[in-house]
Amino acid sequence: MKKSLGYLILFGTICFLTNFVLQYGIGKEIDNQPPYYLSFASVGANLLESRLDCWAKIKTVSNSEEIDKSLLEVLNYLDLPAEKRKFLHQESREAITAQYELHHEDQNYLFILQTNKTNNESYLLVTATSPKDDLQLRKDEKKLKALLKCKSYYLYKGSIDARPDIQGQQDLLKIVMKCLHAETNEVFNDLKMVSMTGFSPTLENNEIIPVKVAGKNCNVQAAIRTNDKENKSEIYIGFPLLLNDY
Repeated sequence: MKKSLGYLILFGTICFLTNFVLQYGIGKEIDNQPPYYLSFASVGANLLESRLDCWAKIKTVSNSEEIDKSLLEVLNYLDLPAEKRKFLHQESREAITAQYELHHEDQNYLFILQTNKTNNESYLLVTATSPKDDLQLRKDEKKLKALLKCKSYYLYKGSIDARPDIQGQQDLLKIVMKCLHAETNEVFNDLKMVSMTGFSPTLENNEIIPVKVAGKNCNVQAAIRTNDKENKSEIYIGFPLLLNDY
């Protein structure tokens, strides 16, 4: 009897430890997910696109040859294909511009390097989009920041198989903000769209630098709108803001 009891205690201890390790592993996996992940999952959204916009002031380049050289240096540093013959050039009284688009490993890239003739300053803009998660985007951003003093914004687009009314849209965005531990600053809405800006101390740990909006710190903006053609809703989350039309 004592031997059987010992086996039961041992079995119970093993089950307890196994469950503890499993729960700990799940918790760590959730903690390591990017900020948008839990928010999308909480409102039943499917990720459609991840996007990185990164820009920086660079050493001034005064002609097309110098612009091409600088662009090639950036592309080589990112280990991206550099086909100089595909560079598009444009020059006006105000600026000299080079543009290059490419598709590489499921990601689309747009590079724009421009020199303003008036103030003699040069800037680089990099936009990268992925139809899946942002793992490669973050690697690209890390490389760019090691090369240049960049500012960067992230955008995540998803879809929801529902078309809630304005109140329902607001409720969904409140869930998004709650998952991000964000306090809502401003709410904007029209007949088919709702947008919220907010600030989350948690996001600062993810190196998301806040910006000032109406005098308040902001490091997240979320929006949702109905898509009548597909009978769905589209949801967007931007860190620290949504830069593009939505």
